[in-house]
Amino acid sequence: MTLQELRESVPMGIPELAKAANVDAQTIRNAEAGQRIYAKTARLIAEALSEALGRNIQVRDIDGLQVRY
Repeated sequence: MTLQELRESVPMGIPELAKAANVDAQTIRNAEAGQRIYAKTARLIAEALSEALGRNIQVRDIDGLQVRY
C-alpha cells in the first residue's frame, strides 16, 4: 500500500499523521507526491502508522516511498 492508502486506512488526515510522526505536514504531502524524504523521516512516519494501525509497518512496506539514504 502507498503512504496515502495507509494513511487513509486509519483514517488519518495529513495534519494528524504529521503530528503523530513529529514532522511537518508538507513533508507528508511531499512524500505522498513521490518526492524523496530522509530515512529518519521515513522511519518516523512508519512508526506513527504502526501505532495508528496497531501493526508493524516498516519503511519497505510503504509502496512508492522515495527514501534518501
